[in-house]
Amino acid sequence: MIGRVLQAAGGTYSVRAGGREFDCSLRGRIKLDDGGPVAVGDRVEVERFEDGSCRITAVLPRRSALIRRAVARRRNQVMAANVDQVAAVVAAGRPDPDLPMLDRLLAMAEFDELSAFVVVNKLDLADELPAELAAYEALGYDVLPTSVADGTGVAALHERLSGRTTVLAGASGVGKSSLLNALHPGLDLRVGDVGDRSGRGRHTTTRARLIPLDDDTYIADTPGIQHFVPAELEAATLGHAFREFRPWLDTCKFADCRHREEPGCAVRDAVEAGDIVRRRYESYLAMLEAVEAAELEARTGGSRSRG
Repeated sequence: MIGRVLQAAGGTYSVRAGGREFDCSLRGRIKLDDGGPVAVGDRVEVERFEDGSCRITAVLPRRSALIRRAVARRRNQVMAANVDQVAAVVAAGRPDPDLPMLDRLLAMAEFDELSAFVVVNKLDLADELPAELAAYEALGYDVLPTSVADGTGVAALHERLSGRTTVLAGASGVGKSSLLNALHPGLDLRVGDVGDRSGRGRHTTTRARLIPLDDDTYIADTPGIQHFVPAELEAATLGHAFREFRPWLDTCKFADCRHREEPGCAVRDAVEAGDIVRRRYESYLAMLEAVEAAELEARTGGSRSRG
């Protein structure tokens, strides 16, 4: 049978095949092209035995993968395989929209050439769609308002997810689990509260998993996805992940311009002229710093941080 890996834990893989789920072991001689382990979202061949046990006998080629950059001599980590799109979820309130995180998620999707859209959840807590989130439509991103409380946008979200494998990502407390429960009530996922003092959500997902809504629709729920640095992303090309930067990238004075302090930077000129939103540019600078730190960590093997 051909199936999809839903979760992996301690050498046991939960695989959905033929409309059922099986706990499978892994044939020892299987070796992936990248040398890494079988990942959530992988399409696999499985073999069942008379005693009811199940074994993965082959891993089919991946059409896409979200891969975390290796640090301190560890190998790259595949966070999810065979993904079609990214749904970046923010809340209209409680917690307040984390715009730098949203920018990071969208940049990640741009880099991996994945379709992406913005889900603004908890719209019932705002009088209207916050202007800073509506502004993403001007960048070409679809912005979908939703509310589990009154059902706003749930049907439209279901249509956008149908037949695809989607990474559902966002800060804790924005209502990802509540949305999934509304889309598929039988899931009965645990929902976290938002702290009264901090206004931040509490994590309810601790391990990467693929959640089937039906035989053709899957949600990749991956804790930490909002913070990871893609394995092949380079500081020198990060600007291409911000789509509004692209008209100016080839007009900078220096070909290797990182759009920070270099003279003759067309991107910085566009920021000053108001053609690029300054807040998005600041998100770029923060992500550039993170990518440069990851590159340094990869080169030194963490030797500096260990002293």
